[in-house]
Amino acid sequence: MSAAFAAPALASGFAVQDQSAASLGLGHVGVALADDASTALNNLAATTELRGAHYALNVGGIRLGARFSNQGSLSPAGTSANGAAQASADGAAPLVSFFYARPLAKDLSLGFALFTPFGLSTTYENSWVGRYQVQKAELKSLSLMPSVAWRVSDQLSLGAGLNVMRAQATLRSAVDFGTLCFVAVSPAACGSAGIAPQSADGVATIKGNSWDVGYQLAAHLRPVEGTRIGLQYKSRMTQDISGDARFANPALPGPFAALTQTPATTNGGIRSALNLPESLTLGVAQALSKDTELVAEYAWTRWSRVQDLRIRFANGAADSVTRFGWKDTSKFGLGVKHRLNAEWLLRAGLETESSAVTDANRNAVVPDSRRSFVGLGARYQSSATTSWDVGYGHIRFARASINNAVPGQGTVTGRYALDSDHIGVQFNRQFK
Repeated sequence: MSAAFAAPALASGFAVQDQSAASLGLGHVGVALADDASTALNNLAATTELRGAHYALNVGGIRLGARFSNQGSLSPAGTSANGAAQASADGAAPLVSFFYARPLAKDLSLGFALFTPFGLSTTYENSWVGRYQVQKAELKSLSLMPSVAWRVSDQLSLGAGLNVMRAQATLRSAVDFGTLCFVAVSPAACGSAGIAPQSADGVATIKGNSWDVGYQLAAHLRPVEGTRIGLQYKSRMTQDISGDARFANPALPGPFAALTQTPATTNGGIRSALNLPESLTLGVAQALSKDTELVAEYAWTRWSRVQDLRIRFANGAADSVTRFGWKDTSKFGLGVKHRLNAEWLLRAGLETESSAVTDANRNAVVPDSRRSFVGLGARYQSSATTSWDVGYGHIRFARASINNAVPGQGTVTGRYALDSDHIGVQFNRQFK
């Protein structure tokens, strides 16, 4: 089954949280819960709590709104960058995930998850003021994770899973051959041939893919009646991406055409390493009554693994380096579940998360900032063995500034305003 498509980065960095409509409606909390087959991802140790075989199919969508206001951006030549005063990097992406869990023996269970762990889709107008830094940045990923869980005692279960991940990345930007000509030849000679900065753009597109394998470890505790505690660790991974760089160069007159035939402007192979962070999540679910449960969660992610993205070219061109300089993040979530009757369960949740990015190191590839999330959802029990979850959430990002200078690619200066909407529908089935 094909499970994942491009997704905007909607947890801090470029992590994707919208794997389950049930979790979405609770504010992305769920490591302490064991309500359906998505437990095979949210806390794989808790699959021992499920009775019989379960599967869940989640279909969702994300809309990202990103608006940039230019405040003096510069071209690679140091002159005022051509382009509109306002630019957008809006996008939308579907998400599909699948989960399965079943008992293997009295105290042993099997889990299976197919999901999108990381994603990014940032696409600007081709002529925006920051086009020499980025026009499009895209990361697609798909993970397949089998897992096993063992009930050690009535109070404790442990679990382990193997995360097999496929990643595909695309990075596209404009190349200012006018500035290249001024630097490599002379302003007078290039100007007389009608070649000027920002007037002779080419396009460089880099694409690559890779596989890597990581792991998850989890624990689920039931210390007293009505209290559940979940703990889950996700390992770091490194995607060693290989692919190609392709150039669409302008037709320059006479001897100036040689500028389009250098190692830095001709097609060739590339390699790069993308570091993906480890994370640790702790959650508590506490029954307040027979119909109401409060859920709280804290998550730490080691985004400081991501310091830069270095692309190495097989044809001998100098490395391309995009600076990130990210820091670790913390996330706090609080959700509540309330059962109205035998058919309906309502959910609501809040989440706040710090950003891996600061104003000093923000770039146009991932213009991330601190965010707050509000989620609402419900479950309808359509029969004794089937149910439907729906969830909606909205993220509001803190308004953020950028002043990112890259040699040969100009300076992007301005402010970002971002927000996103999330929706999910999940079908759950149990086989007793």
